[in-house]
Amino acid sequence: MKVIIAIDESVYSKKVLEEVAARKWPADTAFKILSVVEPVKLDEVDCDNWSLLAKEAFSRREKFADKLCMEGREMLSKKHPDCNFHVEVRKGDPRHEIIEAAVDWMADKILIGAHGHDLCERFVWGGVSRAIAMKAPCSVEVVRPRAKHPRTDKKGKLASTKA
Repeated sequence: MKVIIAIDESVYSKKVLEEVAARKWPADTAFKILSVVEPVKLDEVDCDNWSLLAKEAFSRREKFADKLCMEGREMLSKKHPDCNFHVEVRKGDPRHEIIEAAVDWMADKILIGAHGHDLCERFVWGGVSRAIAMKAPCSVEVVRPRAKHPRTDKKGKLASTKA
């Protein structure tokens, strides 16, 4: 089985890695820990030295993405020493690059985190995870942080949170 673990610098990616670490996987499972660095759009910054600043910022973000992938690899290889781990950092739009990586590597599954902060966002996936789920050539699992469920009384009404 080939599994892509798509991560970025968010706390949601840490949850994806923790979820993978906690599961049992067949010994021959191959994982690709993938991060995509998206370039900053030129029209977002008005600066004379933009080209130099953009190159420097992109280079730093690339190095950070590589570091995240390597840390993820180290953590998971300790938990699953019989599995194979690969690391890849791509440049571009994550919606496109994660799909391309799945096609290129012939992945069986993609695990990706989803950003979610409140009740409304629990029902509306983020742009990247939604695009991946809709267009991927393989199974996709969106890993969400556990949400606290509101307490209800015996009639199903929300219980008061006042003490």
